[in-house]
Amino acid sequence: MIRRGLLATAVGVPLLALLTVLVLVFRGVILAPEAPRSGGTFVEGVVGQLGSLNPLFGAATAGSNDLDALLFEPLVRVLPSGSIEGRLASRWDVSPDGRTYTFTIRPNAHWSDGTGVTADDVVFTVRTVQDSQFPGVVLNQSWKDIIATAVDSNHVRFALPGHNAGFLANLELLDILPGHLLAGKAMGELASASPNLNPVGTGPFRLVANLGDRIQLERNPFAWRRPWLDTMTIRSFASQSAALDALDRGQIDGLGNLTPAGAAQERTNRQVSVLTASTYQYAELLFNLKTDEPYFQDVKVRQAIAKAIDRTAIIRDVLGSQAVPDDGPIPRSISWAYDSAAQQPAYDPTAAGKLLDDAGWPLVNGIRTKGTVSLSFGLTVSSDVPPYERVAAEVADQLAQVGIVAEVRPVTTASLIHDYLNPRTFDMTLTAFDNGPDPDVYTFWHSSQSHTGGFNFSGMKKNVFIDSDLEAGRNTLDLTARAKAYMTFQEDFAKEIPAVFLYSPRYVMAISRRFHGVRIDSAIEPEERYAYISDWYYEVGR
Repeated sequence: MIRRGLLATAVGVPLLALLTVLVLVFRGVILAPEAPRSGGTFVEGVVGQLGSLNPLFGAATAGSNDLDALLFEPLVRVLPSGSIEGRLASRWDVSPDGRTYTFTIRPNAHWSDGTGVTADDVVFTVRTVQDSQFPGVVLNQSWKDIIATAVDSNHVRFALPGHNAGFLANLELLDILPGHLLAGKAMGELASASPNLNPVGTGPFRLVANLGDRIQLERNPFAWRRPWLDTMTIRSFASQSAALDALDRGQIDGLGNLTPAGAAQERTNRQVSVLTASTYQYAELLFNLKTDEPYFQDVKVRQAIAKAIDRTAIIRDVLGSQAVPDDGPIPRSISWAYDSAAQQPAYDPTAAGKLLDDAGWPLVNGIRTKGTVSLSFGLTVSSDVPPYERVAAEVADQLAQVGIVAEVRPVTTASLIHDYLNPRTFDMTLTAFDNGPDPDVYTFWHSSQSHTGGFNFSGMKKNVFIDSDLEAGRNTLDLTARAKAYMTFQEDFAKEIPAVFLYSPRYVMAISRRFHGVRIDSAIEPEERYAYISDWYYEVGR
């Protein structure tokens, strides 16, 4: 008995020690932080047909295609803070006069066919959008008179015709194309389907198959920022309801650009995270201030219209609270340049009525009338882009409460641009713009841009203070000086009220909780939901 007891004790000591070690090891494993590792497939749903995979011509002909951000890259990216992040460019230098920019291309930047990116690729891309046959008018005009030169294989120089602090934001819109594959092709061939069948880019993924209703991508082995995910699949759906059903069933892992109803539905889904970001977009009511328009020459009338509109009600009733009120031509999402003190008149229908009385537009049988002329005009709006027609109808109802008749006139977006905005043949129009991350709105509001073909559609008389503010804002790269110039601009603009700003929509996306490392900036363009796609991961280790 004594021997057996001694034997048991002798065996128990090493067993106890072993168990202690194992407990410590497993405890360390369990408590260790998760670490990403390569693997996994992310399936995203999109509503509508999958467009072109040619970043320049897709945007020019069929609307922007967010998927290009997975395959192609610009030289730089502008953050909501105003700071600049390099993409294909590792660094850049600006000449003392602010008119020459020289970029160094990353030494590890390669195309998805393994070829190194060179300055010639950048020059080829610039000259493509500058070509008179290029179909994208806005992109073509924004690059007019800018000279791109390849200094050597790794450096490209841009010479600007004048000061333009917003140039880097403009550069962000230019995804670089592989000149080594496309140079020498006619514009018609570049715009055709052939470059889209097997696009070669520098993004984190490359195309495997385009099957019509879905696109299959794989990790780009030559990308300078390689993702953890092995593959991505983009599936198209005929409607958001069908895409939401697939998300709820786990058939897809993510869905962007949710409607208010879709966002509300997914907030009850415990299997997904709902992410929200501000946008640089805004909706505005633009007055035609030409002298032959009898209604809007008096600033009191413009002030009255601003006071008659309840933006909070529009956001709540039409937009499902998926927007924020907008106060002026610089969205509040550009926080460093936004002036909260320069707000447009607050909703006050009683005060609106008094302003109209003072301006000589009394109520006659329920309609504001001056002599034989009633305060009645057309409100032109896009009919093919929701929710703008509904917003216009709500605006018309609110104006009717103070005796103003606004006749909603729905037209196609193409007609709105070509038949109303460009020839300045509208009375008042509901327009939507995407300002981008830079506060430079020179193109929209400087008096030099009010000519036919320019984008200052209001025809406001020249205001030397506003012009000076806008010039000062683009003449320096110093953010503090630029912020001061744009805040003064907003204050001067608020006195004129050439437009009534309504709201800035918010971007909402839902992502399966099975994926980690997912984040978005405080303000984004739709394609920027992929800005940190290289950090997303599904497989984890410890």
